[in-house]
Amino acid sequence: MSLRPNHGGRQMDGAPAPIDQVAAVRDALGDGPDVICDGGVRRGSDIVKALALGATACSIGRPYLYGLAAAGEAGVARTLKILRDEFERTLALAGVPDIQTLARRHIRHRPR
Repeated sequence: MSLRPNHGGRQMDGAPAPIDQVAAVRDALGDGPDVICDGGVRRGSDIVKALALGATACSIGRPYLYGLAAAGEAGVARTLKILRDEFERTLALAGVPDIQTLARRHIRHRPR
């Protein structure tokens, strides 16, 4: 079990977080189907991590809703811009020129 929060954290606080499952799901499914990481995405670096571990895409919920609640459509647009900027900055800081180059080797796991 993961110590990280997960989507249903109040009901199952010891269940694995979605990000902790991406690599295993990708390994089980192979390269064929899409794998969408749904839950726990709060910043652009979360998207980079999920893609590096094998996700095809990420769903965002809370960031979108926070932007919507704060400023309507303009807030959502701002939220998406922030996520994109963070995503691109994370790639640059990791020395990754593009998404196609991103791989598991770019992720370092901390000992538990």
